[in-house]
Amino acid sequence: MYGIYQVNSTDTLDSVANEVGISKEELKKLNGIMVDMDLRPGSFLIVPKYDSSYEKYVVKKGDNMYEIAKKYGVDYKSLLKINGLDEDDYIYPEEVLLIPRGMNAYVTEEETMESIAEKIGKPIADILTNNPQLVVLENQIIRY
Repeated sequence: MYGIYQVNSTDTLDSVANEVGISKEELKKLNGIMVDMDLRPGSFLIVPKYDSSYEKYVVKKGDNMYEIAKKYGVDYKSLLKINGLDEDDYIYPEEVLLIPRGMNAYVTEEETMESIAEKIGKPIADILTNNPQLVVLENQIIRY
């Protein structure tokens, strides 16, 4: 999950990266910044957004997204989407990933509330309790 950070006059790539808990290189990658540069006050950066629904996982050498998803009991496609990754993206040691706490389901093409409820083994009413304004759309993540 990502948020927006508004740059102030004292910010640098290093200071913003430290503040949000990622490396300067990761911050540059998230924002399509190719070289070190001065930040313009008032501009915006994309930054990871952490809350109690997620825990941080620091990638170790040899890790892959499929094994991380399996280790934490998280749907593989949900884990990719939460971290802004595609199936063919690489992950690198020291990169920080968000691991959702609780259970999540990834919605695939043409799924309905009924098929999702059946897939996760929960009544529709329980799913709606955790997702009160739910409209089922492809590629979304539903908490249950």
